[in-house]
Amino acid sequence: MIAMKKLWISICISMMWLYGHAQNPLPDTEQLNAFLNSKTMVVLEGGLFSAFSIEIKAVMKEHWTITPYDFIDGNELEELMTDGSYSFLMITYSRFERDRSARRYSFLNLLLGSDVGSLSELPEFGHVPLTYYGDDDEQYVYKLEFIVKFLQDRIQTLRDEPDINAMRFLNYYNKNTPAIKEHTLFLSEGDLDPALRSAETIKQYYPHPVQIVTSEELEEIITTRDSPIWFLHKVGPQNLNSEGWTFKMIFDTDGRLYYYDKHTINSRRPNAFLSSDFKRIAR
Repeated sequence: MIAMKKLWISICISMMWLYGHAQNPLPDTEQLNAFLNSKTMVVLEGGLFSAFSIEIKAVMKEHWTITPYDFIDGNELEELMTDGSYSFLMITYSRFERDRSARRYSFLNLLLGSDVGSLSELPEFGHVPLTYYGDDDEQYVYKLEFIVKFLQDRIQTLRDEPDINAMRFLNYYNKNTPAIKEHTLFLSEGDLDPALRSAETIKQYYPHPVQIVTSEELEEIITTRDSPIWFLHKVGPQNLNSEGWTFKMIFDTDGRLYYYDKHTINSRRPNAFLSSDFKRIAR
């Protein structure tokens, strides 16, 4: 029976890595309190010397204050996931039933252990798209600091929000969008629709400060900043005209989310930040 239970948990973990966050329930008040009394286990990814594992250790040491924490691998997750005294910060690899291309994406998830049948039933406190599955994790690791800050701060927001169901989707944070106009928005050129890769063109849709840079320049600006930076974090397949979804988020370097949207890639809507996005954030 013990061997069968371990096999079932292993299958559930594999399914979580494939289908992931979309079905996880929001926590209730009791589970929020349980999280605050839990020990957060960070599931390392790709070995001890992967870019993710190295960076997440530094980020947790510098910025994680809400619970005690430790680091585990995927095998240890199997032993601990049903224990409500643990919470988990982990990468999942997800695809979506509505996406006919069956593309996969990696997400950073914050979950609470619970005596349930699968990881997809664990209460989830938040998730953020990281990258298209198979892309180099170097593309996002320098953003882990802000994503972890966001997930940590989300716990307090969940406690304070009178209608917790309003927070089920990340577009809850679009209420913060008007604040973007008050700051310079840094945009990686490769994340933009090719028709929008100049500040003059963007002004037709968004007449507020923007700075277009290369991806390497964006990383340098963010990692050497001496004041908060507002920037676009885009996740999607590498090619502009690939099939699948594009996720678009605007964060600041204090870990606040100001804009979230996603779209299905097609001939009219490439894998990029679009004129329609600029129109939305200009309102």
